Amino acid sequence: MKNYLIYITIYLFVAFNSFASDNVIKIINIEGNQRIDTETVIAYSNVSENDVYTEEYGNLILKQLFKTNLFSNIQVSFDKNELNITIQENPTINLVSFKGNSKIKDEDLITEITLKERSVYSRNKVKKDIQRMLSLYQRSGRLSTEIDPKLELLDNNRVNLTYEITESDVAKVSSIIILGNKAFSTSKIKSLMKTKENTLLRILSSADNYDPDKLEYDKQLITQFYNNNGYPKFKFISSIAQLKANSNDFEILLNVSEGEKFNFGKLTVESKLKKMNSELIEDNLPIKDGNLFDRSLVKKSVDELKEYAQLDGYSFIDINTEFFENTDSNSLDIKLIINEGPRVYVNKINIDGNTRTIDKVIRREINLTEGDAYNKYSINYSKDSIKSLNYFSKVEIDEIKTSFPDKINLDISVEEKNTGEASIGAGYSSSTAASLQLGLSEKNFLGKGQKVNFKSSLSNTNSTYDISITEPYFNNKPLSLSANLYSNFTDPASVNYDTEDIGFGVSSSFPLAIDRYIELRYSLFTAKIKADSGATAYERALAGTDTVSTLGYSLTIDKRNSRYKPSRGFNIILNQDFAGLGGNSYYYKNSFEFNSYKRLSERFIGSYKLQAGNINGYNDKYTPLSSNYKLGGKRLRGFKSGKIGPKIGNSYTGGQYYYLTSLETNFDLNIDAFDITTTFFVDVGSVWGLENPSYVSINDDHETRSSLGLNFNWDSAIGPINIVYANILKSNTNDTTDNLYFDIGYNF
Repeated sequence: MKNYLIYITIYLFVAFNSFASDNVIKIINIEGNQRIDTETVIAYSNVSENDVYTEEYGNLILKQLFKTNLFSNIQVSFDKNELNITIQENPTINLVSFKGNSKIKDEDLITEITLKERSVYSRNKVKKDIQRMLSLYQRSGRLSTEIDPKLELLDNNRVNLTYEITESDVAKVSSIIILGNKAFSTSKIKSLMKTKENTLLRILSSADNYDPDKLEYDKQLITQFYNNNGYPKFKFISSIAQLKANSNDFEILLNVSEGEKFNFGKLTVESKLKKMNSELIEDNLPIKDGNLFDRSLVKKSVDELKEYAQLDGYSFIDINTEFFENTDSNSLDIKLIINEGPRVYVNKINIDGNTRTIDKVIRREINLTEGDAYNKYSINYSKDSIKSLNYFSKVEIDEIKTSFPDKINLDISVEEKNTGEASIGAGYSSSTAASLQLGLSEKNFLGKGQKVNFKSSLSNTNSTYDISITEPYFNNKPLSLSANLYSNFTDPASVNYDTEDIGFGVSSSFPLAIDRYIELRYSLFTAKIKADSGATAYERALAGTDTVSTLGYSLTIDKRNSRYKPSRGFNIILNQDFAGLGGNSYYYKNSFEFNSYKRLSERFIGSYKLQAGNINGYNDKYTPLSSNYKLGGKRLRGFKSGKIGPKIGNSYTGGQYYYLTSLETNFDLNIDAFDITTTFFVDVGSVWGLENPSYVSINDDHETRSSLGLNFNWDSAIGPINIVYANILKSNTNDTTDNLYFDIGYNF
């Protein structure tokens, strides 16, 4: 019996080896390929010599190759240790065209499709492109549009792809009927919706176009409104959109159940984290016992808890929210339970959408690297840093789960916008002639993040030119280098001299910590005053040339919650400059800035801003007029730039001392199709003081100036438009006011 088992084992072993030997792949033959080389086909099939061929293995090869969308037909056979793969390549697209479309332009349709000229044709991709185009038509209300793809075969395995489009009429919303609402009126609910009823007043609007996706969004808005106003059990019983008989109009019926009205009950925070003080946290959260239930405050409380935990050093946290209903008092007790969550790490960081900006410009703003521990604060900070570059109209960071439970991918999606700007500005004042400002700038030169800027200001008495360039990351390190060259010529008609300033400057800045930065700078310029032939003795005394060589620094402490659009926190900037390292001018100059931000409500953000400074000579020298502080323009709105304070004829000297303080709050205008931000401001400031006794005839006393007004900013399609209207509250008779100012930029 024992020998019998040995014989069977030997037989099976020999038979298996014989089978394996007959099925080992010795040779791989690829046939039918034209554009794609043989090695690429083998790589796509994921097959290697000396592999054992089976029927399952052959099916796997078919799946791998079909997955590439490069082939229309594939045959796999195996004979005498040879694997034969016969392929038929998908054709390349020679031309993509559209027929029958009149309501949507070709260029808008092209942006929706993935199959372009010189790409490889694929039926699956055609189907997906048709769905994208139909979605575009759906958003414009043309729900019954049909798209039929047609192929024209050409030589060399090429095709022309034509989409024949039959456009339907726009489906309008004739009426919106709300059923079941008692707490809020039908008109109030309709005002929340983006979908509107068709009326004569909306003849040029698309708000009354029927779009099922927009209707779903409207349902979310209505639910959110009820949840935030005391109705946590609100729900839709039904939502029906039905075509009216013999028309292309839809009637929308929304049947709602409001549920009972609730207030907040007791809030309890239970922390499993040792460092966090639950009682102290409870007092600082926005949920208060007895107030009307507001689900947005629950979400805000969870977000604030996460911030508290991150400040205490916890990167991995998990917050569970529990609700307990008190039927007697119609209140909801809320319990927030904080646990340390599982540790998660960043697997890969993927960037998409940057067609012009190179990857490293974005990656150097990311506060995480692949392999780092997941940190929500760092992700939000990175998103804010990318936004603050102002290269992109949209920045999204999605956290994508991977096959590993402790790893995620970060997918960063950006949408680039034009970063070049040609601007023209003008000022109007009842007391002076108009002035003109021209500018040309590029904030993302060649997609490398470099900044190039040219500015000029022209009037009947003044011409100014300024050219600058900045490299924000020198040698791929967070070291910014800047250089600028400028010229300023002034020839006031009321005095018998002209002035000319010519100079250049260089600077470098780098971080000391995540919220501290320092800038070092040097500048050299000449300030020349040339007296005319009819100049007075006093005016001839002013004549001469000052050569100013200055070395300075700025220290910035930034505690704002966002560098892009801050709503909380503050920043402080300290500046000092010393003149006298060469040249014939000796002075020191000090100034500081303080900016504080606070959210006043969900829509309103208040800010308080303060600037002040002084400049004084030393070594028995006086400060040259060209180095004095000046206010006006964007610094003290309502007054012409540089034209307040001490004055000789029509020439303003500036002063040794200044301060400027501003109170601001934003309020946005909800106008469809426009993106307008409006700021209400109150500015108060002054500039005064001259130490040179030669200027004894000039009034350089301290007098306060103030203004209030509105600042409109419109990020229009052609470029930014800025309009400032200021009402002067207090001024001096020597001041030049500028009640209305605007500048218009053109993006490229």
